[in-house]
Amino acid sequence: METEHIQEHETIIKLSGVRKEFDVGERVIGALGGEKGIDLEIKARDFVVIFGPSGCGKSTLLNMVVGVDEPTKGKVTVRGKNIFDMDEDERGIFRSKKMGIIYQMPYWIKSLNVVENVAVPLLIAGMKEKKALERAHSLLAELKVSKLAHQKPGQLSGGEQQRISFARALISNPWIVVADEPTGNLDSTAADEVMALFYTLNVEMKKTVVLVTHNPAYWDVGTKRVEMKDGLITKETIHG
Repeated sequence: METEHIQEHETIIKLSGVRKEFDVGERVIGALGGEKGIDLEIKARDFVVIFGPSGCGKSTLLNMVVGVDEPTKGKVTVRGKNIFDMDEDERGIFRSKKMGIIYQMPYWIKSLNVVENVAVPLLIAGMKEKKALERAHSLLAELKVSKLAHQKPGQLSGGEQQRISFARALISNPWIVVADEPTGNLDSTAADEVMALFYTLNVEMKKTVVLVTHNPAYWDVGTKRVEMKDGLITKETIHG
């Protein structure tokens, strides 16, 4: 799978003074960024692990990165473009083409088999069915899960389903792969296999990876660790 040319140390994601507040009745609740806001810079080919206690703002931060949750203040830029200058439809198209998203619980179209589910993003984008299925088969082979192509996702183990979710996330050849607790429902063996796939995405496929996890076993993987507490980034650690 060819990767769109991106300079290795190019800033690919940048959060500048980002804050998020919610109106609850007559009160305004600060969910992210405190008074000064959050600043975060992620470079191409970084593998960033974000962790912190429940309710610290990790998922809110991730939702801003992918353009789902608009900040109350501040900017979120992807390769220099403020993604919230786009309207909702434009952001949706941008997200589908440039970001692969992996969730804790994969969502499948139950009537479709694995290769058809993987091909769905390309079909939605208007690609002919034959070409989309060919690309899906090729990607399943690259991830060494071709044997699962004609099974229904619901027949697979949790670990197998997450491997298939990698294929679906990669099918549009995105710049960035974002994952929210992707090992949360897996046993330790399956979780380790999934984490090994992230290493493959980052090192071999040269993808930028942003991963949220509660599991302390994975806090030191990748190239950068971001610690959060009470809606703030409290520490950043560079590895390697």
